Amino acid sequence: MQSLETYWQSFSSLFGAKEVALSSVYQLQKDAPNLVAYTLPLVFLLTIIEFLVSHYGEHKTYERKETFGSLLIGLGNLTVNLLLKTALVCGAIWIYNQLPWRMELNWWTLIICFICYDFCSYWSHRISHYNRFFWATHVVHHSAEHYNLTVAFRQSWVQHFKTVFFIPVALMGFHPVVFLIASQLSTLYQFWVHTEAIGKLHPFIEKYFGTPSNHRVHHGSQDKYLDKNFGATFMIWDHLFGSFQYEEEQPIYGLTTPVENKTNPFVLNFHEYRDMLHDVKQSDGLKEMLFFIFASPAKIYRHKLNKAEKTVKTKPAGKWIVKIAVFAIMLLLSQLLFAQERTVTPLPTPKSKDLLFFLQRTPDANTVIYELNYKSDGVIDSQSPIKGSWIRYEENGKTKALTGIEKKFAYGVKCKALGNDVYEIRLAAYQKMPMYLLKSETDQQYRMYIKDDGKNLLLKRVFVKINGGSFWFPKVEYIDFLPQTATQEKRS
Repeated sequence: MQSLETYWQSFSSLFGAKEVALSSVYQLQKDAPNLVAYTLPLVFLLTIIEFLVSHYGEHKTYERKETFGSLLIGLGNLTVNLLLKTALVCGAIWIYNQLPWRMELNWWTLIICFICYDFCSYWSHRISHYNRFFWATHVVHHSAEHYNLTVAFRQSWVQHFKTVFFIPVALMGFHPVVFLIASQLSTLYQFWVHTEAIGKLHPFIEKYFGTPSNHRVHHGSQDKYLDKNFGATFMIWDHLFGSFQYEEEQPIYGLTTPVENKTNPFVLNFHEYRDMLHDVKQSDGLKEMLFFIFASPAKIYRHKLNKAEKTVKTKPAGKWIVKIAVFAIMLLLSQLLFAQERTVTPLPTPKSKDLLFFLQRTPDANTVIYELNYKSDGVIDSQSPIKGSWIRYEENGKTKALTGIEKKFAYGVKCKALGNDVYEIRLAAYQKMPMYLLKSETDQQYRMYIKDDGKNLLLKRVFVKINGGSFWFPKVEYIDFLPQTATQEKRS
């Protein structure tokens, strides 16, 4: 009985620790060893070794631009952490001082704190995949299309928004030094799992701990791998909450919609905020605006796709009249020499092996054709899969490249990869109407399609009808996106 009382008194004495003076914040930071800084030499050494093995070996896991981008993001993240470290420590001290159950600085409380921290890390990570606001603080980590140790450097510069998910750990009364050490240990553990150099480990370890194999699954973009394996150190949370997936086929890394710029750390960190702002501006009312900010990225993608599929033929009306006027102006810009009205004989239908569709307008005697764009090795350029050029019938059918102004404002196209060899294509001067470049089910050749009630219609021609007006203020009657007939589709 006395022994139980002794243990109870010993346990009770753990709580009720003295407050930590905010004036001692710098001393507290010394007491909490900077484990990340101590291990940086080892981190860089392992990264260099992996890079050299990749460079001289057969299995290439590094790409120059992407690696440079990862290093820039990592340096920026270290800078942000240094600037915010004191503020975060002060916050931890302030919460600690408000609690009546403050714990003494004791080594074994670190074990409990680390487990609790890992549990909150799981939910922080999971919510970041299902809420766009927090996804914007995490998307940079998934933007790499090659899986190597530098991916661990890709930590968002605004990830501290997610500190809110770890407040419950601080409220448990752990000493601030213990809390800070647990945070650093969690960060360090997650470094080694970003590699393809380590295969699968013992089944027990693979089932209950974060491993390179488990985390490769998390970075995979295949349907079966999406939103799986959120655990940092322990995978037990994924088993409990139904988000665990073993590595089976080789993961395809990166985002389902890749970021074109692979080196600019500002683009990589903030592109999702830019897209979010654009969606908010285009939203129809407060409900849709909040949906674009806080809904799941997957739901937002499906919502935007369904919204885009509702219109095939668009006529100028209301707020779109200005955009269509600009479109027509830029279409006419390169035709100054041919701006006078004239009677034009019907234009021939252009022929080309790689032709996707063509654009014609009145009163113009020329045609813009859009073809597949191949790289020197014969593979389609995933960054720019379509190229446009003139057929100048008034110059004996001469083919001519588009000028820079024409590409940017009139006849050029904007391309966005949607994954699985599918691209969303929009005319630079008229982006309201989406087109889709994908492989035909019949011959697996790339074709251009528009959507009508969820069905893919093979696109043949874009036609702009101009009736009078002046060069700067043409009168646009309508713009048509014309699909091929069933007979034409069979012949193509």
